[in-house]
Amino acid sequence: MAAYYGRGTITPAENFNAERAAAKLRKAMKGIGTDERAIIDVLVTHSNLQRQEIKRKYKSLYGRDLVEDIKSELGGNFEDVCVALLTPQIVFLADCLYDAVKGIGTDEKCIIEILCTHHSREIEEIKACFRQKYGKDLEEWVCGDTSGHFKNLLRALITAERDESVESDFEEAERDAQRLYDGGVGKMGVDGEIFTKILCTRSPAQLQTIFGAYEKIAGHTLTAAIRSEFTGDSENTLLSIVYCIKNRNRYFAKQLKECLKGLGTDDSALVRILVSRSEIDLEDIKEAYIQMYQKDLAEDVAEDTSGDYRKALLRILQP
Repeated sequence: MAAYYGRGTITPAENFNAERAAAKLRKAMKGIGTDERAIIDVLVTHSNLQRQEIKRKYKSLYGRDLVEDIKSELGGNFEDVCVALLTPQIVFLADCLYDAVKGIGTDEKCIIEILCTHHSREIEEIKACFRQKYGKDLEEWVCGDTSGHFKNLLRALITAERDESVESDFEEAERDAQRLYDGGVGKMGVDGEIFTKILCTRSPAQLQTIFGAYEKIAGHTLTAAIRSEFTGDSENTLLSIVYCIKNRNRYFAKQLKECLKGLGTDDSALVRILVSRSEIDLEDIKEAYIQMYQKDLAEDVAEDTSGDYRKALLRILQP
């Protein structure tokens, strides 16, 4: 996955030496005790591609699997973040979608976040990886426990047929905006198919134009209409699409705030977002977080976490 969204916090190490990095990790875990600081240092100062090379070098030098050694030495959330950093990006996202459905209950927030924030090509890569690793069809896996309009939305997003062109057509945008108004607040009941078709297939540039045209026609925002006409997971999915199109950085900043506020921390979401965006746009997300909440993201993370887990997350935010 190319880092073309914005500015990440983690960049490739200069003068990269996989053998030296592998040796540092082996030393950190060999014998009695574990040097957690050394593990964090190696993982956050190398890009994901470099970590994959370090894994291969570790196995060729020592005949051991680096991830298995990490799992045997560490535990809890600290282990989770280290394993996430060592997992190829597409594989990590496929794993997140698998974990979101397995067991009791479904993590709809995870599914919505991943499907709404990745381009069609990336979703196709995730689908292929999911089938290769788990021998299952992603659509069947994710949609199996859902129903109604939410299920249709997920199917449309997984189909990954969004137009990726950068130009917009104002006249077509006006027609789509009118369709959204007529299928929503302009009638009794709501036409979910119209919202699904337009929001899941139009290009980001076209959707921006549609949002503006809708406000002129309706006198209110499309997000207000979605809140009025939809509920539950359907509402959350449609709002996520709109927020991501308008400002992806603010969307992720909001998701991170949700992870950290109130009693308890949503650690799986916190790890997922910080790791998956670390080389893409995490620096931009940090800026959006400050603008929205007048507080540094690292401060909130530090207050809600502890120990080596906290140290690892803070190094991802500030390598």
